[in-house]
Amino acid sequence: MSFSRKGFFVFLFLVAFLAFSFAQTFPSRPVPANISAKKIGVNKIELSWTLPENFTAASIAIFRSTSQIEQKSTISAEKPVAEVPAHTTSFTDFLKHFGDYYYALIARDKNGDLFNILLPTVNATVRPVSLLPPDDYLEFSAEAEEQYVPGFLRELPLPYLDLISDLDIKATPMSEKAKKAGKELAGPYAVKKQKLLNPYVFEEDMILSPEGDDFFLFESLKNYFMKKDYKGSVNDLRQFLAITRDSQVMMRAVFYLAESQYYCKNYRACLELFLFTEDFYPELSKKWIDSALDFYKIPEKY
Repeated sequence: MSFSRKGFFVFLFLVAFLAFSFAQTFPSRPVPANISAKKIGVNKIELSWTLPENFTAASIAIFRSTSQIEQKSTISAEKPVAEVPAHTTSFTDFLKHFGDYYYALIARDKNGDLFNILLPTVNATVRPVSLLPPDDYLEFSAEAEEQYVPGFLRELPLPYLDLISDLDIKATPMSEKAKKAGKELAGPYAVKKQKLLNPYVFEEDMILSPEGDDFFLFESLKNYFMKKDYKGSVNDLRQFLAITRDSQVMMRAVFYLAESQYYCKNYRACLELFLFTEDFYPELSKKWIDSALDFYKIPEKY
């Protein structure tokens, strides 16, 4: 058909033009506009959009699909992957599997109802964002009993792909003579003894969840971290992270693992892990990174 390619682009242009006209004609309608989705990491997609003037919605529901979201019934039947405040103009989606992803942004009013309008290129993407596995995420060993299938994350969690090999290597201890000489040279500029930070627990993990990854993380924390058995916590959390988990739970587990390494005085190990969580918990991670660096620089046992 001669219409197939040329006609499609004409149709797409008309849809975009009508959508733009709609947004200009009804600027007060609660429809996020100019949706954009791009890959920013191995398992991360960043969404951004603009808001019309007098945007009156209470929140913005974010929908994700492996096929283009074209029908309102699709939105009605699915739960949003996230819901953000009405003033928000960006969102980072953490995914557990590779593949093609489409998104739609739907405003929710103060009564809790969705303003269910789908406008291609305005509040719904028309092109997929593809997450493809890099070669080093796949196993091709002839002796391996299990082969990892392209399209899925391997079971070993992301923090350990690059970091696990030498996290527990201890620094060569300084002799007492070297410590004494260092103190004498430092004189009045000697570093004062730092205080350890108090353990941090996320609100989500203070109440027992009835099922899923949240339940298993709660059990691990109850059995080790809360009892200040940080060595046991390191071992148990590593086992917990040895299989693919929900992205939110995974990041919290990595943070607890970093804390456990911190209290085990493995400061190099905890720094690597806190740096991994910094994008997800920027202010919180920075606080722990600063403290870990203070201890990492002090050539004494604490």
